Amino acid sequence: MNDTSPEIERKYREMLLQRSGAERLKMGCSMLATARALVVASVLEKEPSAPPAALRRALFLRFYGAEFGAEERARIAAWVAREEEEGPTSMTARQVAVNWDDLEMALTTNAAEWTCYLDVRTGEVQMVPIDRLGDDDDGPSEAEIDDGLAEGHLIHVEPLGSSVEYGWMAEFAASVSDDRLRDRLEVALDGRGAFRRFKNVLPDRPAERERWFAHRAERLRAAAREWLAEHGVEPTVPPPEPREGGHAAEG
Repeated sequence: MNDTSPEIERKYREMLLQRSGAERLKMGCSMLATARALVVASVLEKEPSAPPAALRRALFLRFYGAEFGAEERARIAAWVAREEEEGPTSMTARQVAVNWDDLEMALTTNAAEWTCYLDVRTGEVQMVPIDRLGDDDDGPSEAEIDDGLAEGHLIHVEPLGSSVEYGWMAEFAASVSDDRLRDRLEVALDGRGAFRRFKNVLPDRPAERERWFAHRAERLRAAAREWLAEHGVEPTVPPPEPREGGHAAEG
């Protein structure tokens, strides 16, 4: 079903073509990352302890299931799960007392400033400043990090990236029932400086501001669960209850 008029479609295409190739690529990556995060979040909401195989199967069915017949779709979905569970890269989940606050901070940190590693022996995250790597300070040396990675004691935490957080903001904006506020948020998200403009819209709307914090916290927690599952880590401690005024954890 397409209820968009040809005139609007033409204008939209013109607006897209006015953007640079790099901007269009970034938009596409952001949309894909957002779609993937939403699928994973929906699975984890129903089954918080869903294994990596279940996440892969859900992603396949959501994005590619309609391209196959029922029999072939079921066969591929079963293969995806079997390959995850029986393939050469499978591993026994390591039980770790994960520091959830540390991990969520690492997932949203600036990769140009910090490199982060989860220490599976302690559950803590080691954050190493990029410009101090190898210096004589209290942090681990480069050799210690290399040894930890080689021995499996450390796991590199790759930040989610701005495109994923942008997707969370776009998803939240679309959920706002107040037409005027929704329009303001969508305008704020257009172009450079979107993160700053988006946050500047919310201070005078405290209820929606708190709803945004809760929305972001929920998406971030789901991303942390997915990251742990992908790296074969089973947390032995539950995530902490959301703090009053959840913005305290926002970067």
